[in-house]
Amino acid sequence: MRLIHAAIVLPLLTVALPFACAATPQTLGYLPSDDAGHLGSDASDGGTAGEGGSPTFGGGASPPPSGCTNLQCQVHSCPGGVAGAQVTGQVFDPAGRDPLYNVVVYIPNSPGGKLDPIPLGVNSASCSCDALFSGEPLAVALTDAEGNFTLTGAPDGADIPLVVQIGKWRKEITLPPVAPCATTSAGKITLPKSFSDGAYASLPNIAVSTGMADALECLLTRIGVDESLFTGSKSGPGVHIFQGTGNAVAGGSLASSAALWDDLPDLLGYDIVMLSCEGDPTYGVDATTAGYMASYVSQGGRVFAEHYHYAFFVDPSSGSAYPPFANVANWLNIDGGTDFYTQDISGIIEPTLAGGRPFPEGAALKAWLGAVGALSIDGEIVVPEGNAMHDATVTAGNLATAWVQTDPSVSPASTQYFSWDMPFDAAKNDAGVPQYCGRAVFSNMHVAGSANDYPGGSGTVPAGCDSRAALWPDEKAIEFILFDLSSCLVPIGSTPKPPGVLQ
Repeated sequence: MRLIHAAIVLPLLTVALPFACAATPQTLGYLPSDDAGHLGSDASDGGTAGEGGSPTFGGGASPPPSGCTNLQCQVHSCPGGVAGAQVTGQVFDPAGRDPLYNVVVYIPNSPGGKLDPIPLGVNSASCSCDALFSGEPLAVALTDAEGNFTLTGAPDGADIPLVVQIGKWRKEITLPPVAPCATTSAGKITLPKSFSDGAYASLPNIAVSTGMADALECLLTRIGVDESLFTGSKSGPGVHIFQGTGNAVAGGSLASSAALWDDLPDLLGYDIVMLSCEGDPTYGVDATTAGYMASYVSQGGRVFAEHYHYAFFVDPSSGSAYPPFANVANWLNIDGGTDFYTQDISGIIEPTLAGGRPFPEGAALKAWLGAVGALSIDGEIVVPEGNAMHDATVTAGNLATAWVQTDPSVSPASTQYFSWDMPFDAAKNDAGVPQYCGRAVFSNMHVAGSANDYPGGSGTVPAGCDSRAALWPDEKAIEFILFDLSSCLVPIGSTPKPPGVLQ
């Protein structure tokens, strides 16, 4: 049997995942125990025995074709030439607060819904989207900007497994009994909070460098990542806390400059690297470090950098971009000039690219922010005073893509969010589309001003985080970018497509 790509493509967004050249990658995605939702291999075929032992099927369904295996044998033809049942539902972040866009939802055909473990960090499969999705997807869908999905061609019967996955965030649930030729609701589904939250649960391996001017690590607690995953250790899966400038640490945290970006192998152990603003241009970064970061992204790594972490891309002492990141953006105020706005600002979410081509990811961001109530009456995002900086602009001549630009009324103008894909010299497929592997995002926004993190100067992660605070609009935008950064990489200007399905 073979996998083909589903014909239906949603006009919204996606992104790839991190893996890239590690010799013996660690893996995550543990096999489920019975009380973790383990799925048996004796699922009903959706029919009942009639006279002579021949099955009959409800809803006008006809028997499946011969030569099928496992759940594929429970996909029945329905009146009007429709194949299979239909499953609907809505997918949310781990906290269950915000619906998520571009999550892959599928029913695996593997015996008992078995899924393969997902390797940790960047490895040889990091540039392959299909390598992320195991279990022989039989029916597949993508969520829209409100987190809703409609999955068609589904098998009917009891104990049908359903997988929700975006990048390395993954878990499997068991559907309620699926009726033939009818619609079954899966209800509200959340991404996993931890590796025990659902069958085959998986999360990306994340490294966070703390800083005294922001607290990206605390944003992860607010979107629902379980506090038990935060660690100061470099080994194993989880959210690994490294100490930048400032005092926010987890037990055993090492200095970022000595244990995270000090060499390429350290970086390659993580799927996503998050760099929280340090209050000054990042300490311990130079042209060599910039080279490590460029290689990490080119091999499939994902980077979220904010404010003064421009020091990974441009030399603060000269204002010149490091060669691996030449012409990514126009860097401003690198000489130490004032770079913060003294009032709230408004940002325009870009639905088109330079030259007028559609930007599906930008359009999806705007639709999603509207769905979660994060846009102003003018359809813009408002960034509070103290959270917005003006350190870069992206124009048509730059390699990066602008996601959020300041409103024309804001002075000076800046690009609040932008990203670029690497390697810049990526080979092209037969359709002429560059086969990029990794992505870097730069944010001119902070998040710490929106919550009461580390009250009284406490610097312990995650105990000092205000994990229950509601996300402000600028934090919601960062949440969208984070999950986009986690997912299968979609070339800028393209629309996402679901993984291949079994035929």
